[in-house]
Amino acid sequence: MSFLDYAMKLISGTSTTTVTCPTCGFKSTQPVSKIRLRQAMLCPKCKALFVVPR
Repeated sequence: MSFLDYAMKLISGTSTTTVTCPTCGFKSTQPVSKIRLRQAMLCPKCKALFVVPR
């Protein structure tokens, strides 16, 4: 693993943002890396899976 890979992993692991669930409207904090990689997120309130558009 190069130094740049390590730095990107370190930075992306600590950043979070607030995301609104499209099903129930609940706002929760999710990692920015999931949004950037377009991974599915789980709503903690209604347990719906969703992907945030960019």
